[in-house]
Amino acid sequence: MEVCLDDKKQMIMMLKRLDRHVTQIFEKRTEVSLTRYEILVSLIKKGSVSQKVLQQSLAIDQSAITRHLKLLEEQQYVERQRNAKNNREVLVTITDKGRALLEGCTMFKDQFLNDLYEDFSDSELQQLKQFLTRLNHNVEKL
Repeated sequence: MEVCLDDKKQMIMMLKRLDRHVTQIFEKRTEVSLTRYEILVSLIKKGSVSQKVLQQSLAIDQSAITRHLKLLEEQQYVERQRNAKNNREVLVTITDKGRALLEGCTMFKDQFLNDLYEDFSDSELQQLKQFLTRLNHNVEKL
């Protein structure tokens, strides 16, 4: 049986709704946006990095990273300061308060992911990963 164009459109819309719903649940339960969570995770992994490196690694535009970092800094989750060796560069570092927030978010995220994939077998999860990887590869070729 061949999948028609309407079915393909419907699958894309399902992925979009799933993404939106997962994001809403995450943000409601953790009180932090998914993008800001990703920023904090990146800072844990990379340590102190320039705002530009952070922006490029997360593939978001310059104004968005500035806006997110400003909010995180106001909440004392990150610190930003000029690089002493290159005054044009802004270095970003996660604070202890940011680390504590991230720990709470990570505990929720782990449980949430377990609940989300609860009825999937290991082989189904591997197959889903392969399909999504292929979709990502195809969209990058466009």
